[in-house]
Amino acid sequence: MLSLTAKKSNPDRILVYNDSEIKIRITFDKVIKSIKLQGDDYFNDNEKIVIMYRMFVVDYKQYKHSPVDIYNIVTLIYKELGGDDEAESEEIFNFFEDADRIIASFLMAYDIDLEDQIGLMSWGRFMTLFNNLPEETPIMQAIMYRTCKVPSGKENADERKRILKLKKHYELSSQRKKREQADLERMMKAFI
Repeated sequence: MLSLTAKKSNPDRILVYNDSEIKIRITFDKVIKSIKLQGDDYFNDNEKIVIMYRMFVVDYKQYKHSPVDIYNIVTLIYKELGGDDEAESEEIFNFFEDADRIIASFLMAYDIDLEDQIGLMSWGRFMTLFNNLPEETPIMQAIMYRTCKVPSGKENADERKRILKLKKHYELSSQRKKREQADLERMMKAFI
């Protein structure tokens, strides 16, 4: 969370580990890359930890950290990002599938070109701006249709059809897989 009295929006931070200070840089683009890395099957978990260490620790070559130290430092960085308090929930946006919508939304709402902010804007500032985007921006429109309830009743047939069409248009690949699986299960039950 940002503060009105302290400069927390600076992406450069000092992490204290074993009584030594380690300079880390937490920009929005690095965090998004680390999210992508977590889902990458090409690298094993140990390789991912080393890559994240090198991604976030400024001048990482100057440190002589053991593999255990690297693991512990990456764990501290993850905590710094707020990784401990995130609960499993349905995906309502995806940084990769929604990249165009997010970029357009920042331009529309704040006149900020995120490509110009790569390596500069902190993760905290990015998320503060993202979480406060106006509802008329492209990403918030997509989120609204992904999460809205479909009306029931004969009197709402046209609205239901319109909303279902928009839900399908804006659905994420994870939502599409769930929908297709549910459709398949429904067909199997009807067949049996």
